[in-house]
Amino acid sequence: MPRRSLARLYQDEFSNYSLVKFQQDLIAGLSVAAVALPLALAFGVGSGAGPQPD
Repeated sequence: MPRRSLARLYQDEFSNYSLVKFQQDLIAGLSVAAVALPLALAFGVGSGAGPQPD
């Protein structure tokens, strides 16, 4: 398999990327962050570590 440059890989990957897809990805990322941060804090409290480092 021939090696392609990084610029060519990015060009191939994002050739069909649009503003609508970016907005959908942004909303998905914010939704995941809204769930993941409290979950991580809950695991910390549940394990006895607490939400803040000492």
